[in-house]
Amino acid sequence: MTVDRAEVVSIVEAHYSSREMRAILERIADDAQALLTFMGRFFQYAAAFSVGQAALASQVAARKDLFKVSGEVGVFADASMSVGRGIFFGAIDEFGDREIGGQHTHRALALATLKGMAAHFDYDLSRLSDRVLSHAPTTEAIAKVSRYYGVNVAIDEARLFRGIGFHLGTEVLGEDENRVFDAFFSSRLPALMASLGRATVRLNNVAVPADVWFKRHIVAEADHFAAGIDSANLAFEHYSGRSSRTQLRHWVAEGIQAVASVQRDVMRTILVD
Repeated sequence: MTVDRAEVVSIVEAHYSSREMRAILERIADDAQALLTFMGRFFQYAAAFSVGQAALASQVAARKDLFKVSGEVGVFADASMSVGRGIFFGAIDEFGDREIGGQHTHRALALATLKGMAAHFDYDLSRLSDRVLSHAPTTEAIAKVSRYYGVNVAIDEARLFRGIGFHLGTEVLGEDENRVFDAFFSSRLPALMASLGRATVRLNNVAVPADVWFKRHIVAEADHFAAGIDSANLAFEHYSGRSSRTQLRHWVAEGIQAVASVQRDVMRTILVD
């Protein structure tokens, strides 16, 4: 029993389409404050996923009782780390992107882009920060992401497999939406993109590129999804609990649906003050 990309995409598209995000961006393309607000709140929300990936990988790896290799005896049957590895693979780049030498976290790349955008539009950083941090729907969405990924909570088998599905849906959405971002900013706001390419943005007194975040994620999310699929299928293969394989697939599908629903709600509230 396996899960593949087509199945994940089908479930996601039944509940959310990145066309919703593209429509919002097109509507606010000429409104600097709205555009900065959108990106700031989106980056804040997106940061929860990097934490969640590391947490879920740890939750899976801790279940030495649940994931076992058939044919091995006792302690030698442990497959938990192998199952969690593909999920953790995504977190590695989040904490230090390999393609740019591991020097910058994805959070730093996002903040550098936002800071560079604010400089381009001559927008006050304190005011922008307040618009991000005071937004209740963004805070609520972050809490939902954390719960599904199992951040700071003990999770049972159902929530563990829903978390795996949530992660798969996350990577599909991330790849698709970053293509939307790249296409939108390149076609509609070329002056901004040129400005980001020239900008020297400093965070904590470290120079961080302001134009890497968009393009890097298109490639990164595809790699992370492939690794996540490996983890999901290894979880099916090495599962040694009492639930049926049909039930496991159902939990994974619920997780995929959940991230699409969270994303849909984010897009519908992101500019609501």
